[in-house]
Amino acid sequence: MRMDFKKTSKQLTQETIEYAGDMDPESRNDFIDLIHDQYQIARHSETSRGKPKYSKREVKKFSDLLTKLIKKFGN
Repeated sequence: MRMDFKKTSKQLTQETIEYAGDMDPESRNDFIDLIHDQYQIARHSETSRGKPKYSKREVKKFSDLLTKLIKKFGN
């Protein structure tokens, strides 16, 4: 997977799904678990002042990616 910083969130999601599709099932499940962990961190992380560290937009990107991965591959 080549990193290109000019890609949209939708393009990155599609590339991630394709990348996961090339994995063996056990590695793919580990990868989906990693995405889930990252989503949980983004969703629940707060600054020392109690404000979220990640914007709702960033958390939504993780949520959308995780949803698509689970719909396509299960977990």
